[in-house]
Amino acid sequence: MSAALKLTTQRQFSKAATNYQQHARVQAASSTVLLDHIGARHLGVCLDLGAGPGVNSHALSVRAQQLVSLDLSESMLQCARTLGGDDNHVVCADMDTLPIHSAAIDTVFSNFAMQWSADLAALLCELHRILTANGRAYIAVVSEGSLEEVKAAFATAGVPAINQFICVGDLTLAAKQAGFKVQWQHQARLFDRFDSAKQALKSLSAIGANSCEHGHRHLSKNQYMQVLNHLQGSQPGVELSYNVAFLELIK
Repeated sequence: MSAALKLTTQRQFSKAATNYQQHARVQAASSTVLLDHIGARHLGVCLDLGAGPGVNSHALSVRAQQLVSLDLSESMLQCARTLGGDDNHVVCADMDTLPIHSAAIDTVFSNFAMQWSADLAALLCELHRILTANGRAYIAVVSEGSLEEVKAAFATAGVPAINQFICVGDLTLAAKQAGFKVQWQHQARLFDRFDSAKQALKSLSAIGANSCEHGHRHLSKNQYMQVLNHLQGSQPGVELSYNVAFLELIK
């Protein structure tokens, strides 16, 4: 992700902060998979990487000695400040330049965030650096094959809409090259359903997920209708699909 796109992404997520939770249904389903896998495990000092408005703060704080919520968007973190309890430390920072000492974190939890990294392989090396010996990272990453419906719809108007996502094989390889043991790997196709194409596109905007490396061009009315018609098709509703990779990594 380029610096310009990262700034755009930050603005998108900041705008989305207040309405994020009501639209982030797939993200909620994904975090449930991660939290169910963690179970009652004690997390020690836990970093919620890409914490957003703190939707997982309570669930993590009851398992942790201390919670550190990190996000690129200050607006998102304003919502998170009150949700993690007295031991929740909030840090506004870029995940690609982690302001965290080596071997300072026992557990990393990251749900639907790491796909925004400019360099996932480098980020995994950074997670390895900040984790204590035998520390663990629980991550859910949007992977290749996600939101193909949106890509196809915008392609009809000649406009790129969604970033390219990493393939699962490359993700696990990068984790191993960073020094991690892959303890658990799971892949799931998650779906979000909407009454209309317009609702689907509004929802993507509401969760800040419509940035693109190639940049958005202003859609004409005809292009917008083209996108909506293709996305809607002949069905009464619209379904968007996400291919999500889940990993438990051990240092």
